Amino acid sequence: MKIFLNNRPVSICRSVILLVAFCSQLTYSQSITLPFFDDFSQNKTSIPNPKLWINGGVSINNTFPINQPSVNVATFDSRNTAGIPYNFSNKFAYGSTDTLTSRPIDLSTSSLADSVYLSFYWEAKGLGELPDSDDSLVVSFLNDKNQWKTIWRQEGISKDAFTQKILVVNKTEYFHKNFQFRFETRGRQSGAFDMWHVDFVYLNKKRRLRDIYTQDIALRSFKNNYLKRYSAMPLRQYLVNPSAETNSSMEVLVSTLQRNARLVNFTWTVADTVSKRTLLNEKGGNETITTPNSPNKKNNVPVFSSFSQKQAVLKFTQKIAYEGTGTTIVPDSTNNIPDAFLLSNDSVSIYTPLLDYYAYDDGTAETGADTDQSLGKVAIKFVLSKADTVNAVRFNFTPYFKDISGQFFLLQIMESANGKPGKILHQQSVKVKYANEINGFIEYPLDLNIAVKDTFFVAWTKVNDDVIGVGVDKNSDFGSNIYYSLGNEWIQNKSLKGSLMVRPIMGFKANSAGQNGSPLANEEPNDKQFLVYPNPTTGLISWNFENIKSVSIFDASGKEVFYKETLDSQELNLKNLPESIYFLNFSDGKKNFIRKIVVVH
Repeated sequence: MKIFLNNRPVSICRSVILLVAFCSQLTYSQSITLPFFDDFSQNKTSIPNPKLWINGGVSINNTFPINQPSVNVATFDSRNTAGIPYNFSNKFAYGSTDTLTSRPIDLSTSSLADSVYLSFYWEAKGLGELPDSDDSLVVSFLNDKNQWKTIWRQEGISKDAFTQKILVVNKTEYFHKNFQFRFETRGRQSGAFDMWHVDFVYLNKKRRLRDIYTQDIALRSFKNNYLKRYSAMPLRQYLVNPSAETNSSMEVLVSTLQRNARLVNFTWTVADTVSKRTLLNEKGGNETITTPNSPNKKNNVPVFSSFSQKQAVLKFTQKIAYEGTGTTIVPDSTNNIPDAFLLSNDSVSIYTPLLDYYAYDDGTAETGADTDQSLGKVAIKFVLSKADTVNAVRFNFTPYFKDISGQFFLLQIMESANGKPGKILHQQSVKVKYANEINGFIEYPLDLNIAVKDTFFVAWTKVNDDVIGVGVDKNSDFGSNIYYSLGNEWIQNKSLKGSLMVRPIMGFKANSAGQNGSPLANEEPNDKQFLVYPNPTTGLISWNFENIKSVSIFDASGKEVFYKETLDSQELNLKNLPESIYFLNFSDGKKNFIRKIVVVH
């Protein structure tokens, strides 16, 4: 399944990741030599470069940090590489979490006189969860007796600005053939908690404690996307009014790591990765980048409306080149970082999918969100440009506290009533599943193709108190499109800043049996008029409307325990059900009515 992580297309299988990681251990077992440098800007996946690192759960991304030195950082939290918490049995569990260890580095030919230093930038929290005072980020060195020695420790603190740390390698016990350094964190182990971010890691000799500048100008990220209302949408919906859907300019964040100002050239390109066409290619003149507050680069964007295919993926790329002729002029390095490394962060891209789905998110979950009680309901608004059909919904589930995979919840497609969720067009019971990779999506095909006219909602209802954490992208704030209900009234969200990672799949699609199905309509009776009585009941229940075609009964965990269709009367006997709370889903073939019933004997 192709998804978009950090607004990049990625198709990854967890078993492949594990195999690659295992093979990397064999392939790169030999010691590497100085200099050691990684700013993670060349990573195409969330896995650290196996030629440089032995990974222990760290994720490479460009969405968790704030004001990072260059594109991409290494993020430490309490989840493994698949996004699963280290402890699923105790939500208060505390201990070691992620580690990132360098490959063995040959320092046997170096000595104290060579002035070897390790430097890096670090940030706590970013857009993730704040480390507490007893949480920590630790750097250790491996000595010649194969012992790890703690060199530096930082306790939990909110630090939105990246801070550079420089550590000297100042003991003879570290100058051996298999020297390693390691970053490790401690914190709460039951979810995406206690986050730290590390960037621009550099180990080399002939350095000084004041070696804090790098003759480098880096690109960090895009400040905004091409689309105004979404991060992704179907091409046919986009083409209804492209100028209304798009921003006229896109801004790229620039980072200056050097002491002095200098001239650079910017290149701005747009391509459609589906048709392989270049839509725009602009090269600007020399511009001065100052320090320390470098200006962001703003690019004008035309409206793209000519496509010969039914889908497109637009790739926007900003590049910089240093003063001179050509696009790969090497900067004059005043430290010993190889020139190729300094050029590696001079390009940044973002993708706008115009495929078959709507999305508000950028493909990465900085946290998770859920209602705080059973029967809590959440809905997300989607506004169409023209009538369409929903055939499936994708969810990103972010695990917290305990494993709830296999738990049922009710997935719904709803109409709009005065801008809020209204009548239920479709409902079905589905199970929570976790993806095999971090930030992955689970797709739930709908039993029928659901026709939607203009505004519709994707909604879901919990059936117990367990946390069903849906991923939240905090880099795109479309939180005003989220609604929740703890009873009969829908309330517009005003507190959660971000976008829930839920994506409706659009278009008419045949089901697994090869049948087209049919859209559902809505007719009376009104939901509030539909009554089920008595409640509580000792067994026999009745309802006040004819033409009910089927009844499904779910227990408190969401498991279907009874189903009956072709009803002969307006009553049903529940005497064979154990005493408990149940949810009854009545359907007249066009509309569903959900009622909670208490059975007592």
